[in-house]
Order: sequence, then structure tokens, then C-alpha cells
Amino acid sequence: MRRVICVFAWVCVILFFAAEAASGQIVIQYSGLPRYELGAQFNGLQLTGPVVSGSIGLGGHFAFNYNQYVSLDTDISGYNFAGDRLNTVVGLFGARVGYTSRGLGIYGKVRPGFIHFASSPELIPPVTRPATHFAFDTGVVMTRYFENHTYLRFELGRTFVNYGGGTYRDPLSGVATHLGVPGGVSVGFGVGAQW
Repeated sequence: MRRVICVFAWVCVILFFAAEAASGQIVIQYSGLPRYELGAQFNGLQLTGPVVSGSIGLGGHFAFNYNQYVSLDTDISGYNFAGDRLNTVVGLFGARVGYTSRGLGIYGKVRPGFIHFASSPELIPPVTRPATHFAFDTGVVMTRYFENHTYLRFELGRTFVNYGGGTYRDPLSGVATHLGVPGGVSVGFGVGAQW
């Protein structure tokens, strides 16, 4: 699954720069800084720790650019960590700090949130009871704003999940799994409208 997430990240980068190269054909005049962003987000998330798995997710993205340097940034996405459908929800709400111009934004992100796992025999009990855990996402974001009020967004980061303390020992196999706060890798590609 790591290979799939790496390929996904490269495809996102190629799409980002291909759209950048094609942007010279847009002729609509736009004179202001983007204030709001609303769009679709495609994510890859590789978790470590009690859940050693990766998934490609789909979700929504909203951002409010308070000024050129500080923004509120939110994502809600669905993944399939335990099964064959989008049954794991990740919600992240936090700050982006960097620089926004009329055409480009480059930021660092710090977003606390949650991850909710569905009940599944593939996951050990400390992951599904309780099913919702604190998550924390950090990383970098690059957003390209176009004059036709659309944007492309690429992000790369680390996502930490707090599974609690201690160790879980499987009663049948005796295999011990350490809980704690392991970090995973996340990549994302978004497209949407800005105004």
C-alpha cells in the first residue's frame, strides 16, 4: 500500500504542475486575494502502530483565509482501513500559516482533529473501543489559485493518532501490539472553487 500512496503522491505533483503550465491560457481578470476555498480532496494516508495499513480517501475541504498569512483549514475524508468501503472518517480542523498571493499560497499546517474507525474484526479492540481517537496533522500545503476562481491544492504531512497508552496482547496468539501515538504519512490533492 505504501507503493500505491507514493504513486498517488507523484500523480498529484504531476497534475499540479500540468495545471500550472496550462494556466497561461486563462484570460479572466481577477484582482483580489482569495478569501474562501471549497472543494473536493483526494487523500492518501499510511498509518503505523496498531493499524498498519494505507488507504486512498475522498472528502471535502474548506478554508477561510483570514489574511495573507493565516488561514483556517478543514478537511473531512472517508477511508477504508477495515473493509472494502469508506468506513473510517478523519476530520481535521486547524491553522495554515504561510503566505497567500493572488496566484499562489505556500503554508505550514497544524490541524488537530479526530479519526473514527468502524467496528471490524480486522482491527484490535483498543482501536475500535473507543472507536474515535484524537488525531493531529502537520505538514506543508501548496495551493495554486487561478483567475477563473478555481484552485489546485497539494499537501504532504505526518498524521499522528493517539491510541492510548500501554500494550494490547492478543488472547489467542499472544502477539503484543504497542499503542501510543505513532505517526503516519499523508498526501493530498484538492480541486475546488475560491472567491
